[in-house]
Amino acid sequence: MNSHKINKVKFSPKGVKIKMDWDVIIVGGGPSGCFTAKLIAELGFKVAILEEHENVGQPVQCAGLISPRVMELVGITENIIINSLTDLRVFSPLGSKLCISSSSNYACAIDRAAFDRCLAVKAEKAGANLLTGAKVYGLQRIAEGYRVSVLLNNTEMTMDTRLIVGADGSFSKVAKWLALKNTNPRAVMYAADVKLYCPDTSRIDIFLGRSLAPGWFGWVIPLDKNTCRVGSGYAIKRQNCSPQYYFKQMVNQYPQYFSGFKVLRYTGGSVPLGLMSKIYTQHAMLVGDAACQNKPISGGGIYLGLRGALLCAKVAIKALLEGDLSEERLSLYQVFWEKEMKDEIVCGMKHRESFMDMTDEDMDFIIKFSRQPIVKNIILKHGDIDYPSKLSHKLLSFKPWNKRFFKVAMKVAGYDKI
Repeated sequence: MNSHKINKVKFSPKGVKIKMDWDVIIVGGGPSGCFTAKLIAELGFKVAILEEHENVGQPVQCAGLISPRVMELVGITENIIINSLTDLRVFSPLGSKLCISSSSNYACAIDRAAFDRCLAVKAEKAGANLLTGAKVYGLQRIAEGYRVSVLLNNTEMTMDTRLIVGADGSFSKVAKWLALKNTNPRAVMYAADVKLYCPDTSRIDIFLGRSLAPGWFGWVIPLDKNTCRVGSGYAIKRQNCSPQYYFKQMVNQYPQYFSGFKVLRYTGGSVPLGLMSKIYTQHAMLVGDAACQNKPISGGGIYLGLRGALLCAKVAIKALLEGDLSEERLSLYQVFWEKEMKDEIVCGMKHRESFMDMTDEDMDFIIKFSRQPIVKNIILKHGDIDYPSKLSHKLLSFKPWNKRFFKVAMKVAGYDKI
């Protein structure tokens, strides 16, 4: 194993250009970026994390809903769980309702900012250098890697690195500079933390309907009896309305649930969906939202981004030790990612394509059918927010569901008119 002495960051007088050399520079201090940094830095490599905001975890642009396995994956033992969820209620656009109640926690609402900070602290303890308020404004290819241009406290810096990792979100500038195009479809969401009375804090509510969330869904995640995370959005191109419009549509359509709510702070954002064709090039890799590592069904990116970070770090460490950061060597990252997650993502995208074209009547039909005890038992036994394909495969092997769902799919595709 190579051992490298960690260089502490030193600042020059205001306005003076300074230069530093690194093994790895990670652009973006979110969960996937910090977890990648931790895994590489603990092997002794010189790692810098460049986070454009002054505070890690801010602003929050996430519903902060994770499975219990996420905490195990990153080794966080701090108490950042705000609420544990066991139940689910899904509203069809025509008034039907599906209620699922479990004896175990299937999801946790977390303090997302605290979660990000925990990962940043772990990265620093492993030896990574975290620079906040560091705005990357340029990337230049050099002989042994990349030269990164950064503005920090009105000081221009150039930082040379053997490996650049883009963890800078769904509109990644690093991906753009590397010509790693992302033309995948997107879900655009508008969300808020709200004051709202919630008598059942163990249940998530999901709202379906083309008028309130075309190609997507609305949600209410309780934090306590008086505070919830609420959101809606769309995932269909060429929308004339904003995500805020659909948020208001949901609130107006269900006045009995949203009466008297008060917005505490707005959140939201945009996530790319599906597999990205290429998440690496010579001396460079992408991870997290920048690499389109999100779940097509829900848009959640924490778990997939952390799985991507594991694989990114695994390939990066071996490449750094071997001194081979060629495009061919780093292509193993794509191979490993697709081996682990391709089937899951492709399955999710197929279901998303069917869902996108469903009418309100189709959604209502499926909700009513799902209320049967045998179907609810399948959902309870095989439902997994990180691996929804497990439930999908079980339902499709259940002949009555297969027949009904196939009927809807044929109608959506227009074959019922032939």
